[in-house]
Amino acid sequence: MRFAEDVSLLFEVWGLPPMAGRVWAALLVTDQPHLSAADLQEQIGASAGSISAAVTTLTRMGIIDRVWVPGDRRSYYATSTAALEHLLERKAEALTQMVALAERGVESFSDVDPAKARLEEMRDFYAWFDREFDALIEQWRAEHRMEQEREDSS
Repeated sequence: MRFAEDVSLLFEVWGLPPMAGRVWAALLVTDQPHLSAADLQEQIGASAGSISAAVTTLTRMGIIDRVWVPGDRRSYYATSTAALEHLLERKAEALTQMVALAERGVESFSDVDPAKARLEEMRDFYAWFDREFDALIEQWRAEHRMEQEREDSS
């Protein structure tokens, strides 16, 4: 439970519903391949409505997948294989937005020396992180592919 609460607090910091963090945490640590909404409701101790809203949010974000079980009419949910990349993509988008915002600030305050200098530093800082972030994601993907190829050839 402590882990789920920690994830929920992190989600809240990111501007996401804490319940979505609890649901994602439950799906991350379960020993089952997937969980139903009823399973999540029981494990987390939340209402059906809260679980429904959380799985809708997480599904739309690409963090969890809806899973169909043959012969069972219920929906099941599992962590998406691309969940971590989707979360990081949201952060990358925020970096890009900060660069654009700072650039607009530089243009708007080009005649105010202290403001222009601070905004240029802000723009350059976020632009550097934006470039490096993309490079790190590509490096991760390449290393991950190599690991999977090694595992497949074993």
